[in-house]
Amino acid sequence: MKGQRIVRVGDRIREVVSLLLLKKVKDPRVSFCTITHVQMTADLKIARIYFSVMDEVQDWHKTLKGLNSAKGYIRKELGRSVVLKTTPQIEFIHDDTFEEMDRVRNLLERVKAEPL
Repeated sequence: MKGQRIVRVGDRIREVVSLLLLKKVKDPRVSFCTITHVQMTADLKIARIYFSVMDEVQDWHKTLKGLNSAKGYIRKELGRSVVLKTTPQIEFIHDDTFEEMDRVRNLLERVKAEPL
């Protein structure tokens, strides 16, 4: 039962942060950022928010700086939108899953194209 609550809270935080980045945060460094998932600690005190950058020109380090500069505002809005005893601390972490999938796909295509 407790595991389901952790997942539900994480999903709600992902929804709220995604909407905030889309509609409220005006920093151009986070404009091509997508929140992929959120991991909550068992005590719900820390939310690890994973993000991906869809723009190849935008460096994910710049996006991370933009997210960290908006962290206080995002946490304040989370406190208003997600009803918990304490608002969790948030950490932003780059999710490189899509880059890894792309790299593996390119490797497989190269192997497939090589003659036997």
